[in-house]
Amino acid sequence: MEDFETKLEKYSARAAKCEEQAREATDKIRQDFYEVLGRYFRHLADDFKQIIEKRKTA
Repeated sequence: MEDFETKLEKYSARAAKCEEQAREATDKIRQDFYEVLGRYFRHLADDFKQIIEKRKTA
């Protein structure tokens, strides 16, 4: 379980960093890249969050 929580934290942090870089981007291509990458990491974090919740109730 601890491994899942570690991954949740890691992917949440990466998503936040990408979202920040997207906001700070000076050109549209870079902004789009970081937005897509941020969504990817956010979805991974959400998946791990769901796994953790399911395991706690099991």
